[in-house]
Amino acid sequence: YNGQLAVISLDGSNKTYEIHNKPIKSISYIKQFVEDAKHKDLLVTSSLDQNLCYVAVDDTDSSCLYTLRGHTETVTCCAVSPSTEQIVSGSWDTHLKVWSTSLTDPCDSEQRSKRKKNAASQSALVRTPLLTLGGHTQGITGVCWKDNSQLITSSSDMSVKIWDTQLMSCGRTITVNSSLQCVDWSDKSQLIVTGSSDKYIRLFDPRGSSGTIVHSTLQGHDMWVSCVKWSPTSEVELMSGSYDGRSLLWDIRSPKSYLAIISTHEDKVLCCDWKNGRVISGGSDSSFTCLIFSWSSILY
Repeated sequence: YNGQLAVISLDGSNKTYEIHNKPIKSISYIKQFVEDAKHKDLLVTSSLDQNLCYVAVDDTDSSCLYTLRGHTETVTCCAVSPSTEQIVSGSWDTHLKVWSTSLTDPCDSEQRSKRKKNAASQSALVRTPLLTLGGHTQGITGVCWKDNSQLITSSSDMSVKIWDTQLMSCGRTITVNSSLQCVDWSDKSQLIVTGSSDKYIRLFDPRGSSGTIVHSTLQGHDMWVSCVKWSPTSEVELMSGSYDGRSLLWDIRSPKSYLAIISTHEDKVLCCDWKNGRVISGGSDSSFTCLIFSWSSILY
């Protein structure tokens, strides 16, 4: 909410960096690179300030390399392509924008030349989108890559859309009866998962002709489902977070009940993820949980 990027180590230490002048809505990791013999991590953040920042972070400092400018409303979500060559962002302005992650651009030299003439200018270089796509009638709430050319979005207009960046068009629309808050795609199960304001998690198979719900709707949260994330190692396991303050673990073969409550927050859960055998969640109570979790402790 304060516009800061927090880098938290597993030993509990953390560093914060001033990135945006308004709350950050999403963050996505790009890759690591080496500059001046130092390892740096590249990240992208989106914000209520209508911009994204392409950020380099090391052990001691951070710098915004590029400001990605083009949206006219809050940038609600962002994601990095599997190849790490592109970023996609979604906004309350109803548009998707695709950006390059390249650290060199023909326009950079011109911008740097102008800045040399104005020694007082220290702001990041500005980058414009490679592509803009429109089709939603209300704000985009979630976005993920299906592969390096296809995107999936969720929206408060009660729809999921599948986009093709090469054809520059929407190839499929799936409608539901509730405002959607988040979306994720599984390469393993080939299923889309969404979370919505009616408290339910829904699964879709885009290979079907009708886009009908797969299995049953997952029921377990008491308020809006704010985030969903497939396990990177299983086709049936996923994690969800909600405004009810809980993050839950699921096996989609048992849709009527979650497997475990993995963490509880004193306020809304805003994000969740999996990383190296750990499950992670963050909430509006300013807390962050990262737990080593064994499915065998539940299933056996």
